[in-house]
Amino acid sequence: MVKYFTSCGDERGSKMFTPYIWKNSGFGALIDKITLDKRYGNDLKLLLVKYYIEGEFSSASDLPSEPKVLNYSTKNKDIAVNLPVTRELFHDRNEFERREFIVDSTLNTVKLVRDKLKKKKLDIDFESLMKDITEISEEYLKRPEPYSKI
Repeated sequence: MVKYFTSCGDERGSKMFTPYIWKNSGFGALIDKITLDKRYGNDLKLLLVKYYIEGEFSSASDLPSEPKVLNYSTKNKDIAVNLPVTRELFHDRNEFERREFIVDSTLNTVKLVRDKLKKKKLDIDFESLMKDITEISEEYLKRPEPYSKI
């Protein structure tokens, strides 16, 4: 249901960011374990969180200026949200703050999509999805070793 996409300005930015969402204990892997077989209604199969990561040779002007919810596809039952990841928001933060960024941006994405689709009266259980993401985040935030060492 919730999946991630990254677009990185360079390899260094990619290596820094991607372990937090992918790999065996990244947030995306934890979400997949819990939500893979769960259904949150009939009208949303994919909520794509698209991170645009500032790199060493790119600048914040190359990124979306703020989170942007794209259009809902009734055919595919999916929606995406573009999110900027700047040095200030992620790279210059400590380990715990980076994890918090992933959790907070994921929850914020769900809220933004919920607000955009509210008028469409679709069969989507956003409250259960947010509850499950919040429960998963507790395990993710408590992980002992840093993702930067993966």
